[in-house]
Amino acid sequence: DADGTLLKDLLLEADVALVKVGFLRQLQEKGGKLVRRQALPPDALVCGEDLRPITFGKAGTRLFVISHAWLSREHPDPMGIRLKELVVQLTYVSAENSSLVFFDFCSLYQVDKTHSDYRRLQPYDRLRAGHPAAMTPPQVKAVKAVIARMDTLYASAASEVIVLPVVYKMSEIEAILWTPIRHDYINRGWCFVEFCVAQMFNRVANAHLPKTRALLGVNQMIKPEKLDKLLQKKEKEFSIQEDQAAVLPLYRRLYAAASKAEMLKDVADGSPEEHTEALLCGLSALRWNVRRDFVQCLGKHKVHDLASAVCGALADDDFRVRLAAQDASKRLRPVKNLNESLEDKWKDDDSEARVEMMKGLSKEGTLSFTQAPNVAKQLASTEIFVVNAAKETLLPMGLAAADAVAPLLAGRGTLAREAAIQILDELGPHAKVAAAESVAQRIRSNVDCGPGDSVRQLLQALGGLSEIVPTEKHAAVAAPHLGSRDASVRCAAADTILTMGASGIRAASALLNHHDAEIRVQGLRALRRFAKAAADERSAVATRLDDESWTVRRAAIATLASFGPEAVEADAGALRRLKDEDVDDDVRLAATEALADAGVPLVGGYDKPDTATTIASMNELLNSLPEDFPDLDM
Repeated sequence: DADGTLLKDLLLEADVALVKVGFLRQLQEKGGKLVRRQALPPDALVCGEDLRPITFGKAGTRLFVISHAWLSREHPDPMGIRLKELVVQLTYVSAENSSLVFFDFCSLYQVDKTHSDYRRLQPYDRLRAGHPAAMTPPQVKAVKAVIARMDTLYASAASEVIVLPVVYKMSEIEAILWTPIRHDYINRGWCFVEFCVAQMFNRVANAHLPKTRALLGVNQMIKPEKLDKLLQKKEKEFSIQEDQAAVLPLYRRLYAAASKAEMLKDVADGSPEEHTEALLCGLSALRWNVRRDFVQCLGKHKVHDLASAVCGALADDDFRVRLAAQDASKRLRPVKNLNESLEDKWKDDDSEARVEMMKGLSKEGTLSFTQAPNVAKQLASTEIFVVNAAKETLLPMGLAAADAVAPLLAGRGTLAREAAIQILDELGPHAKVAAAESVAQRIRSNVDCGPGDSVRQLLQALGGLSEIVPTEKHAAVAAPHLGSRDASVRCAAADTILTMGASGIRAASALLNHHDAEIRVQGLRALRRFAKAAADERSAVATRLDDESWTVRRAAIATLASFGPEAVEADAGALRRLKDEDVDDDVRLAATEALADAGVPLVGGYDKPDTATTIASMNELLNSLPEDFPDLDM
């Protein structure tokens, strides 16, 4: 999660609140104590849509994720000592008041365990629905969503983890008022998993603390089976037992990523059954390259029993994993069997039979994702009930469907294109970005993904997506194809770049330094199509007036002229020199015409005055002649 995208998605989807560092400092100075999220003043928190415009990381807003041991079952810090410690650590790592903090008690919705009714509850009893100390159903759902992906907080490159491992003892009086938790930090379920994640991803920001440094000095990772035994023996423990079922899968996928090399070797040696559960966890690892490596290995060594899991990766969040899954799934017997059973049915002229087949695909589970390209082709049908059936079949496939319909955007004004756009709209903005990334990668690899899916069509599809999600990297993918030997590809690349606005302009400008003169020419021609919108690139274009290639010099002149008279006037000196001195006739003519059309004086060169100016000049010459000058009429 290099740019914090996964982190921000989690914060928004699970309604997580972040606490302002400035508020924590003020609270500590006043001798206050932390309170649960529901009781915090709104101006102390940043949550919801206020999070969307924030860029996390050291280059933007710093986010500190706190891993700490609760000091009592009712409250994480009943004495206020943890708050003091936290403020000291935030100061040590140079946190600004505008920096943000994730602290579970303040960031996630909480039951009020200090309420008298809660304290009177018997084991396994719960507060009645609607009780002021209880959480509402939406709040419970939000907390569960965070717990299922808590490792994202501690692994993201946008996070800095502060570990507070000291377990402070309570006085005898405090121990009467509260229920102390005496387990060491590393022997608590949540703390153990949080620390393992932060240690593996190198996110710990306060390694200067002696206890933190001591923990980092030892690889804390243990086999999931050993963790299970320790939990059974109560040597490691969750204060809330329900959390154990949710946290163990997080740990298993972390362990799978850490033990990837060993497991992949066993798969290559022909014994994947020893790691079936771990392999499945590896397919959901946080790092995209770990998921990709597992997918590739399972496909390469034809682990047929895990075909459904490999096909599930066709809807992975990362396009590189999805592309790997497309290749891997083709090698697996269950997928081959499904393809063979459906091959003739896709060609059936009976549209009702095809509709029934699409409705039945859901029974195949994730194996049906392999049929997304075939289903997408049905969007081109002229029969509306076939198109509707295809839409209903594609939508549950998520990003597998987004990849399948993306090439249909190559068409302009077709019914299939309109249907593809509707599907991407329903899947959401994330699907549009994912589809664009997938198409861009196919262009990079120059890989055809099906009949007729040429580079030209992929470029056109990228252009259709770029109207929705224009990005710098997509423009950089299309730009090199301006130099293609295929004229249709060049045209498609130019049209695609034209849809990308400022990103397209910068990508075209970057080509002006290419070693190939023809590509430099195509970059200049692309900028010329932007006309005055690309005028900020005048300086870059002007450097090409001295290019060693006459075709580049001529194209540079034409591009400057397209920026308007101001651009020509700014480089009038260089253009006059080309007009008078260039060795190529076409370059001299182009420079002369550019100056004349812009109304810039031609010093000592061929002028191109308008008719009125010419007549006025001739009359002035005739009037200046002496009376006895010979009559030139023949």
